[in-house]
Amino acid sequence: MLKPILPHKKTFTADIANKNSTSKEYVDPLMKWPMRGAAFTNELGEALRPVIGNCANLAWVPALLYIGADVYDKYKNNETEYSPNSKRCLKQAIFQGLASILLPIFAIKAGQKSFSLFGLATKDNLSYTAKEQIIDLAQQFVANGKIKAHYNKDDECIKEFVEIVKNNIDYKTQEGVINNPLKKLTNKFKIDTNDKLDAYAEKIMKDLIETRKNILSLSESTNVDLLKENYQSALNAGKTKGVALRSTLVQYLNTKTLKGRVIKIIGGFVALGLAIKPIDKFVEHIIIGKVIGPGIDKTKKLA
Repeated sequence: MLKPILPHKKTFTADIANKNSTSKEYVDPLMKWPMRGAAFTNELGEALRPVIGNCANLAWVPALLYIGADVYDKYKNNETEYSPNSKRCLKQAIFQGLASILLPIFAIKAGQKSFSLFGLATKDNLSYTAKEQIIDLAQQFVANGKIKAHYNKDDECIKEFVEIVKNNIDYKTQEGVINNPLKKLTNKFKIDTNDKLDAYAEKIMKDLIETRKNILSLSESTNVDLLKENYQSALNAGKTKGVALRSTLVQYLNTKTLKGRVIKIIGGFVALGLAIKPIDKFVEHIIIGKVIGPGIDKTKKLA
């Protein structure tokens, strides 16, 4: 049986430019920086999502285009030679999935969690993540009209919110934790303790109740002038008093998490910057080179 004749390998100026000047080995232009950086725009977008919101979705476009182009290139070409190969394509798809999506996102999350601990140096002695969780619950509490429902019953309002926090954050007194040895061990090293969570939840709700009263009052206060302007703007836009007040308080709560979110974003960027190249090498030489690659090479169906 005659073997198919493949086009002869040709040497172009671009091929020469893509050879290592010392070893003369082929260097993939798609793996060179800054081109390689296109694969990580999605991670940058996800790291910034707390600040830029759904605009982060746009950051996935260049990353997916790059990954798709690279996988197709590896299917079609063997370095500079046209030689379609499904095995090479599959290995590159796995490489990109691990090295450009899964592991970098894991690195970002680890960096954010690490930098969240800087919150322990603040007066409240809580991680920024714990504070964000409580603020998010406070926003839901406000949006559901709970503060208004407890009008002139401040103590009841605070008590209900603290109970909500207890039921939504992993308190070690929750059902099932006491009888679980693993959770017992974990809670011995717990940084955000129950008393600190309770104190912060109470502080936030007291502040909200007082701020709400100040917005509705006629007294002048430099601390709430901007909030009053936001409240009045919402009224001028046609919102009811209740809706305008709730939206103003929710915006006010957003400002309380901004510093922590920025610090966590920095942590994500630092971790990503440190991990990018080690991840590439680990996936290429260990995961693909020694673990997955040999098995793919032995598969006849992908030949």
